[in-house]
Amino acid sequence: MSTFIDFAALKERVSVEAAIPLLRLSLKQQNGQWRGPCPGCKSGGNRALVVTPAKNAFYCFGERTGGDVIAFAAHIRECSAKEAAAFLAGREGVQESDNISGSSNRSHTVPEERKKGAARSLQPLSYLQPDHESIAALGLDEETCVEFGAGYAPKGIMRGRLAIPLHDSNGILVAYCGRAVDHKNPTWVFPKGFDPETQVFNGHAIEEGELVLLRDPLETMQAKQNGIDNVASFLTETISPRQLQMLAKLMDEKACDSLHLI
Repeated sequence: MSTFIDFAALKERVSVEAAIPLLRLSLKQQNGQWRGPCPGCKSGGNRALVVTPAKNAFYCFGERTGGDVIAFAAHIRECSAKEAAAFLAGREGVQESDNISGSSNRSHTVPEERKKGAARSLQPLSYLQPDHESIAALGLDEETCVEFGAGYAPKGIMRGRLAIPLHDSNGILVAYCGRAVDHKNPTWVFPKGFDPETQVFNGHAIEEGELVLLRDPLETMQAKQNGIDNVASFLTETISPRQLQMLAKLMDEKACDSLHLI
């Protein structure tokens, strides 16, 4: 009779931090995280791979992917989730179970609710669907969407897209942008009259320390989901001097001592 590795039990026994030596990774510890080059994708620079023990998750800036300990081993070893689980189970002495394992290969920590700012000039869209299948296909889980206030829009000007709220530096909701969930063009849309150069996405939530600047809001949400907290992005493909000045001012206000560009 075939046996199955109990994924849930395996993830309880083997943390992402414990997997670092098992995978023979050379990472340096800094501010509660482990960072170093990624031998899996071999791209993204010498700090592309990030392991966050507090969230029991990893993230690779090179491949822009992350997840739990099984996904971690699969990424580094370039194998399937089943093969990665077998590797971890064998190394840690975890016995395979006769019961069928859960189908999930990701483990998420439910984040605390985002603190609400003062009075908002725009009301949140109550009809957004954070658990829509098209959102999951983008690599976002329901908890992350709820934390950001994002979700699939079945109606409105963002209809058929992932609607993501935009806040000013004080956390006041000012607009929504829409990200295509398929191959629609354009990939990003904004409300009429809204200037995307005036915003640093997630800028209101950054804190002191190193700031990671990513390509767009979707990658910012994916990184946050996988343990990279101090992340932000612009809303444009190119960066103007005006935006650089805005970012410098924001970093000064938030006491960000360095910037990591991805």
